[in-house]
Amino acid sequence: MTTILDEFIKENEFPTVFIGSGISKRFLVNFPDWPSLLNEYWDQLKEPQSFYGVFNNIRDKKRNQNPSFSEKELDHYSNIEMGTLLENKFNKAFNEERIKIDKFSPKDAFNSRVSPFKKAIAIRFKSYDLIDEMQMEYNSFKKMLSKTQIVLTTNYDNFIENSYNEYSTYGLTKFIGQKGFFLQNYGYAELYKLHGCADSPEDIIITEEDYNNFDKNSVLISAKIISTMMHSPIIFMGYSLTDINIRKIIKEFTRSLTDKEIEILENRLVLIQRVEGVNELVEEVERDRDLGCKLKVIKTDNFKLVFDKLSEINQGVAPTEVRKYQHVIKELIIDRGKKGTLDSVLISPIEIDNIQEALQNKNITVALGDSKYIFQIPDIITYSLDYISDKDEIGNEIRMRFAVNQASRSRFPINKFLNEELINLSGLHKTEKEKLIQKIDYYSNFDLHYNKIVISSVLRQNCNNLKEITELKTKEVNIYETLSYNIRRLNLEELKSYLINALTELKGKGEIKLSTQLRRLLLLYDIVKNKGNNA
Repeated sequence: MTTILDEFIKENEFPTVFIGSGISKRFLVNFPDWPSLLNEYWDQLKEPQSFYGVFNNIRDKKRNQNPSFSEKELDHYSNIEMGTLLENKFNKAFNEERIKIDKFSPKDAFNSRVSPFKKAIAIRFKSYDLIDEMQMEYNSFKKMLSKTQIVLTTNYDNFIENSYNEYSTYGLTKFIGQKGFFLQNYGYAELYKLHGCADSPEDIIITEEDYNNFDKNSVLISAKIISTMMHSPIIFMGYSLTDINIRKIIKEFTRSLTDKEIEILENRLVLIQRVEGVNELVEEVERDRDLGCKLKVIKTDNFKLVFDKLSEINQGVAPTEVRKYQHVIKELIIDRGKKGTLDSVLISPIEIDNIQEALQNKNITVALGDSKYIFQIPDIITYSLDYISDKDEIGNEIRMRFAVNQASRSRFPINKFLNEELINLSGLHKTEKEKLIQKIDYYSNFDLHYNKIVISSVLRQNCNNLKEITELKTKEVNIYETLSYNIRRLNLEELKSYLINALTELKGKGEIKLSTQLRRLLLLYDIVKNKGNNA
C-alpha cells in the first residue's frame, strides 16, 4: 500500500523526526514508562503508603480541580506532581544518608548544585541492554537515523545518539534542554534532547518547576520547529496522538501559521502509531480540532518497514556530510570576510544573480580553494567507488593527483592508470610524476599485500563461495580479511558487486575513511582484475 512515506521518498527530503519513549521501550530491556520510573524510586524510599495509593489521590485531586481534563491530561499532570513529591522525599532521604548514590555524596550534591534525585535518574538511563530479537530491526533503525535532518526527543537515555554513532563515525551534534536553541547550528544531523539527558542531570525535566520553566521558553522550540517544518517532513514515532508533550508542540506552531502554511503542514506531518499485530502500513487522515490541523497517521506494528522506507531517501551525501561542508563554508565566508580576505578564497566565473538560472538541471561541483588554484580531490570512498564501479567519472589526472597525495604505504586501487607512459603524458609536475612512478612496484605486488593479511581474522579458508563469507555473523573487518584471503578463488563479478554495495553504504553514512582491511581488499581485487597473471 502506498503511503505518505512514499511521497517523501519521491521528494527525496531528509525528515525531521520526533522520537518518543515508545521507541526506547520497543528496543530496550525493561525500559520503564513514566509511572513505572517513579514507582522505582518510591520503592527505594520504603514509604509506608503504596505508590499507587498516593498516585490515585493526586489524580483524584487533579480531576476535581480540572473537570475538563481528559484521562491523558490527568495522567500527565499527576505524573509531574508525583515527580515533584518524589524529588523532595528522595533528596531528603539522600541528605539524611538513608539512600546512597554510587560515587555521589551529599558534599558532591552541595558543590555541584545537582538534585540527587535527578542524578539517580541520570545514572538509571545511562546504561541499557538491547532486546536480542530486535537486532535486525535495530540495524534498520540506525540506518534510518543517518537519513534524518534533525532528531528531537523528550527521552533522557542515550539510545538515539549511541545508535547513530554506531552507524556513522561523524555522529550527531547534541543539544540538551533549552541550550541548543540559543546556540548557532547548521540544521543537519542534530539531536535536540528537549527534556534533558542522562549526560546532564541538572537539565532533566521531571518536576512542576522544571515543566513551568520549560513552558516559559517553549516559543524557542516552536520557532525552531516552524522553521524546520517549512523545509522538511516531520515524523513522530514512539509517541501517541494523545501525548500531551506532542499536542503542545503541534498546537504551538499551528497557532502561528497562516491557512496556506497549515495546508503545507498537513502534507508534511505524520504520526507512526503502533497497532499490535498489524504488519502492513495503514494510513489514515485524522482531523483534530484542538490541534487546529489534520495529520496523517500510519498504523502498524512493522516499524522495520517504516525505517527501511525512510532509509531510501538519498541526496548523494548524508546529513552529517552536509553539516560538515556548511561548517567549512561558514568558516571560509564569514570568518575570512571578517578579516577582509575573501578575495583569496572566492572565485565567481559568472554574475551571482545568474547562478540559479545557469545551474538549472546541471550536475555541479562546488570547489573551494585559493585565488590562484582550485583542484577537486576526492575522498577515498568517492575515489574507490568510482574506480571499482568502472564508471571512471573522475579523470585520470585527478586520480593521479589523489594517488600522489596519499601516504607512501597506504592501500587503494590504482592499477588501471599506473603505468609509466600514461604518467609521463599527464599534466603533473615532474616531481609528482617521479613520485608516482616509484609507487608502481608497490601497488602491483600481490604477494606483498596478501602476506599482510591477519590470519587470525580469517574465518573461512579455501572458500570459493562469496555469499557464505559475507553472511558470517562477525565484524565487517573479519569479512574483509576472509574475502582477501580467498580472493583468487572468488568470482570477481560477485566480489565487484559486493564492494560497490559496501562503498555505497559507507558513502551514504557520510564516511570519508576506509578501514585498513577494506583498503587491502580493494587493492588485492584491483591487482587480480587489472594485472591478472602479472600480479
